[in-house]
Amino acid sequence: MALNKEQKEWLDKSGHSMENFKNVPEELSTEDFWLEALQKDGWALQFVPEALKTEALCLAAVQNMRNVQDAKYLLEYVPEALRTEAVCLAAMQKDGFALQCVPEAQKTEAVCLAAVQTNGWALQYVPEALKTEALCLTAVQNMQNVQDAKYLLEYVPEALKTEAVCLAAVKQNIWALKYVPEKLKNTDLFNAVFLATMHYTYVDRYAPAYAQFPQDRYDLNRVPEELRTEAVCLAAVKQDYWALEFVPDALKTEAFCITAVQQDGYALRLIPEARKTEAVCTAAVKQNCYTLQYVPEALKTEALCLAVVQQSGRALEYVPDAQKTEALCLVAVQAVQQYGYALRYVPEALKTKALCVEAVKKDKDAMQYVPKGMKDAVEAAMKKK
Repeated sequence: MALNKEQKEWLDKSGHSMENFKNVPEELSTEDFWLEALQKDGWALQFVPEALKTEALCLAAVQNMRNVQDAKYLLEYVPEALRTEAVCLAAMQKDGFALQCVPEAQKTEAVCLAAVQTNGWALQYVPEALKTEALCLTAVQNMQNVQDAKYLLEYVPEALKTEAVCLAAVKQNIWALKYVPEKLKNTDLFNAVFLATMHYTYVDRYAPAYAQFPQDRYDLNRVPEELRTEAVCLAAVKQDYWALEFVPDALKTEAFCITAVQQDGYALRLIPEARKTEAVCTAAVKQNCYTLQYVPEALKTEALCLAVVQQSGRALEYVPDAQKTEALCLVAVQAVQQYGYALRYVPEALKTKALCVEAVKKDKDAMQYVPKGMKDAVEAAMKKK
């Protein structure tokens, strides 16, 4: 039945605010009126008189939720007798967490599957009799918050904690290992985890204030020592160079260390002094020139230092005084990353007028590092330019 003029006018004038539905005139409150209202915003179901609630109205309400996260709350306004499979299935397709409000009789295989497909965390409300390996795997793969993945295995029956389910869980969050049966903790599992994991976790160690970043670290120390093979360790280091802390010394070959510093030059600081070969150090400073500070003094050759300051003049700070020549210092202040402040690290004996002018030309604030007796000459030279 079509709406009458008064009903249309009320919806046009007052239907934009949910609060107004608290005071719908009794003469306007019909099933057709509420169906029209629910098609605009399902949340209006909370104001529908109990006597007018039908399966069709409740279904329309669930299907027209503006905020899918409200599905679990909306079902509370659906009379239990009207929480049919169709209504519940529609709610699960919005947010599976609403499964907690579904009557046990309506928790069918289809409803439970739809629930874990939209929110894996709904697994905790699935009856044990309906939990299968496929359903548990689907739940693990559809966690809205990967932080919760470490707990989800707790709701998987022991008999269903298969390699596939456990692997999917630890790929989401390595802390899920706590609930993985010991018999499944093998080299293949850990290797697959580190290879598949792409989270970068530098922030949680150096900037704890940034709490919004994932805090799960894929540290090698969570892997039993007997399972720390070269493949597992290499995969871990490729994801986070800090894993080097837990790599057995026997595996820290030159090739392994080169791979580590190629991911992040700062990995050099975690490599034992005896393993810092010329090849390893060269690879490190090539990736990040500032890692020169971790290179043994004996390996800071003229060629290596020159390559470093060509990248950034600031790296001159880590060049030994014995390697600092006028030519090298000039390269530093003319570096690709222009850094007049490099003058700060130039020995006083090498601060020639030409060098100081070049530095100030790159950055006028470098004037503070010009020798007092040379400042007037440098300022005069700058004015001419």
